[in-house]
This record gives sequence, C-alpha cells and structure tokens, in this order.
Amino acid sequence: MSLELKGIMEKEYSVLQELFKVLVDQNHYLLKRDAFKLDSVVKSLEEKSKTVALLEIKRRKLTSKRPMREIIAEEKDESMKILYDNIVEILGKIRFQRDTNDALIKQGLVFTNQMLRAIAPRNNTSAGTYNSLGKSR
Repeated sequence: MSLELKGIMEKEYSVLQELFKVLVDQNHYLLKRDAFKLDSVVKSLEEKSKTVALLEIKRRKLTSKRPMREIIAEEKDESMKILYDNIVEILGKIRFQRDTNDALIKQGLVFTNQMLRAIAPRNNTSAGTYNSLGKSR
C-alpha cells in the first residue's frame, strides 16, 4: 500500500503544481483583460481539476477514507512526509490564488454593471444620485 499511495501522491502533487501554474496564468489574463486566453484557461482548469479529483478518489479508496495525517505518522517514511507537506503547501497556494482570481472577476463584474447602468437609458428624467456608499442609484 505504501508504494502505491506514494505513487498517487506524487502524481497528485505534479497535477497540483500544473493547476497552480494555470491559476497564475488566469491571474495574468484577468489583469490584462484578455478574454480569449481566459477561455482556454477555463478548459485547462476543468481538465486539471478532474484529474485531481480522480487521483483523490483513488487515494481515498486505498486509505479507506482514513485521515492522511494518521497514515503519514504510521508509515514513518520521511520522503512521504515531505511529499505530504509539499501537497499541503501547494494546496494553500492554490486556495489563495483562486480567491484572488475570484476577487478580480467579481471586481470586473461590478465595474461592468456600473458602466451598463450609467449608459443605459433611464425612465425618469431626474439626474442620478449617489447613496452613502458612493454607489449610483
């Protein structure tokens, strides 16, 4: 079990590194507002996410859904512990990058909605007003 688990963890780590790279690329395209390249990133993100999910399912079947910390402590294999720590670290980076990208996407949507409201014809003839938060009504 140990060798098979280690093999799955190594594959998962390499796919997670690729996923992180794709998220960094997505961030660059979001900052540049390059819609066509963002479309290709979405396909790559879906692909990498599916691969990670399949590897996770294999790992859970192999470990009988036991926590990885327990298994790593029992194995006493230093290289497996280092690999596990690397996976945890890259997952933290992925989570942070994903949250950053989500914030950029939301910010872009808010800006677009404000621009659309500003140029859309209004039924009333009164001038636009702003509320206490600085948003137009």
